[in-house]
Amino acid sequence: MDDLYPTDVISFTSRIAISAYGSTGGYMTRDTSRTRTLISYSHDSEVHRETIRRLAERLRQAGVDAWIDQFDEHNPPESWPDWMRREIEKSDVVIVVITENYVRRFNRETGPGVGSGVRWEGALITADLYHSRRERAKFIPVVLRSEDVSLIPSPLNLTSWFVIGEAADADIVRLVKVLLRDPGELPSELGVPNPAPGTSFHFDGIHPNPDVDKAFGIAAGGDTQEAIRQLDALLQDAYTDERAYILFLQGVLHHKIGEVTQAKACFERVIETTGHPGLLESAIQRLQVLHAELQAHFGENGPVVAATNWLMSVKRGKKRDVWKSLTRELRLCLAQDWITANAGHPNLAPYDRDELAEALATKNPTHPLGKHCLRSKLEVLQDHYRRWDIEGWGAAGNPRRIGLDYELIVMAPADEGILVANDGELLPVYPILMRKIGPDWMVANFGAAYPIPGWPPGAEEIPASLVGYKRFVTEAEIADPSPAAE
Repeated sequence: MDDLYPTDVISFTSRIAISAYGSTGGYMTRDTSRTRTLISYSHDSEVHRETIRRLAERLRQAGVDAWIDQFDEHNPPESWPDWMRREIEKSDVVIVVITENYVRRFNRETGPGVGSGVRWEGALITADLYHSRRERAKFIPVVLRSEDVSLIPSPLNLTSWFVIGEAADADIVRLVKVLLRDPGELPSELGVPNPAPGTSFHFDGIHPNPDVDKAFGIAAGGDTQEAIRQLDALLQDAYTDERAYILFLQGVLHHKIGEVTQAKACFERVIETTGHPGLLESAIQRLQVLHAELQAHFGENGPVVAATNWLMSVKRGKKRDVWKSLTRELRLCLAQDWITANAGHPNLAPYDRDELAEALATKNPTHPLGKHCLRSKLEVLQDHYRRWDIEGWGAAGNPRRIGLDYELIVMAPADEGILVANDGELLPVYPILMRKIGPDWMVANFGAAYPIPGWPPGAEEIPASLVGYKRFVTEAEIADPSPAAE
């Protein structure tokens, strides 16, 4: 049978690579209705309770249907444990605010009657996590300080987390975008301590040119890049703390649209040049958040390393390692595509196609046809990624988080996603969608689209506005620059 299956079709792989970056229409719409969100937290102190109340109010202001126990304290239920259970059941998302006290109570390390609310919530959350079969994570760990990330308890650390900061202007933009499941622009009030129209951040003693606030306000209308450009022009005539203030605003806007490395550079420059205590503290807090994001993205256990290791397995021809590093949905799609491409082959005739697809989609398929499917798909992937090499390529510098469990890694010949020319030839980039499953990052697709098993398999495109970058040129478009790829 080694001589069989010579005409395996690359249709699914090509279709994903092209459709994810092709025409802007045709992808499935997402529900952008109000997301009911419960905030689970420990009553560490009155200051902490006030911080959580302020977080809930800012989430509601941004369009999230956020709830905390404080909203019902004026009319307490007969049983707070029953209230918790009902709220968890009817909430779309539960934000879990992690502190040292919360973790001790969550893990039942306190005495009877101490922190019983969190102890009860912990039991409910743990049971839900282990028994639920939902595709999207329901429980979102949130920490107020980057140094508290290590406190996130298992099993809550099996999904993505957010660092939002303790200040009144805590950066909740990315959290809100996930909660709203909305790729569009967020309300202008986000990140602004005093959400009056046309204002930006206020620091005592800093009185910038009115054009600065005007330029920053352009981002509220949806043109963040133009706001950054105008602020850059105003830098030319700004000095001392006013200059640092403009750099701070640019950093906020870069971070808002996912340009983490650019934001990092802005906040570092603020720290280097300002002596204003409030501005300095805010810049340090935001830089700590960015460092945590970059470490999660590029660190040893992050998606960049996982994607790089997978590409190395592709290059070395380790088909078993390549296959088991794919999500089950992607393995099933590839198996279905292979079966469809070889539908007329006599060796497939004895098998039911659904049962065969399930057998081939396991991490280590033992079916007699498994080695043929894996070998064929490895050849397709080796051809698709033939230009990639670990020496000359790397991941573009900005983390691109997609929802709770996904990140898009963009492998490019130069950092920051810049395409380079080689003797006049445009080199492609390789976008790889990664998904966190348990403690591991796995390859979820070969482009910005969720795979959808079926006959034939398909994909739900991820809008470029949600991905947060300008559309890249892919190898498929270089080979076939058709109008549909414009």
